[in-house]
Amino acid sequence: MAIVTTLAACNVNPALNGPDGATDLPSTLDDAIRFLCSFVAQLRDGAGIRTGAVLPFPIATAPLGFLKLNGALISRTTYADLFAFATSSGLVSEATWAAGSSGLFSVGDGSTTFRLPDARGTFFRGLDESRGLDIGRALGVYQDHANVVHAHSVSDPTHAHGVSDPGHIHGASSDAQGNHQHTYVGPGDILLGAGAGFNVANQNITRATDAAGNHAHNITVNLNGSNIAIFGAGTGISIQNQGSADGHPRNLAYPFYIKY
Repeated sequence: MAIVTTLAACNVNPALNGPDGATDLPSTLDDAIRFLCSFVAQLRDGAGIRTGAVLPFPIATAPLGFLKLNGALISRTTYADLFAFATSSGLVSEATWAAGSSGLFSVGDGSTTFRLPDARGTFFRGLDESRGLDIGRALGVYQDHANVVHAHSVSDPTHAHGVSDPGHIHGASSDAQGNHQHTYVGPGDILLGAGAGFNVANQNITRATDAAGNHAHNITVNLNGSNIAIFGAGTGISIQNQGSADGHPRNLAYPFYIKY
């Protein structure tokens, strides 16, 4: 047996730890050193961390004594200490776990396995516990991203509407009795910011004459073909969105691991 000279060489089994040199140490001192090495090996492997503790590590593979917190089904017997911890914490059904309680342990298959919480792609948030900042949250319940309710204001200081209506008149064709013309400019023909009420493009004239020669001209206004143009009716202003599919602050991505 080689003499233990490094922390990595320590074994949790005392019998596998030195010293065992050419001249053996007194048995009591030899045993003390062996047990000390095994104790140090347990600390090295995470024995000083309580079962169920969750830690981030900047590595992609679970360190010794830890499991990745990824929602996997694991053995109740292989990880008996963690199963006991999970049971004391409270196991939820598979349906409840899948419906949003993915921060808890589930019963798994109900006999040989149980399911780990799933911390992938999420931040941890302190449970509100009646403080009033995150009202209605329960232990281990997943929460999707959301923005605080807010408003967007629009500033458009140069926005104006103008009207151009060149040559706008209403005329009537001559008749057989007087070869005359009636021209009419309506009071609503010149408008600012709205557009004229009408434009006579075609006039359909009718005459009714009595025995004394009295008659009238009735004009039917056809609004087709108006020359009126309204400037500034469309501003072209639009409010653009910004961001990504997931709201988040600046962060680093590390896997979370749980001590078993």
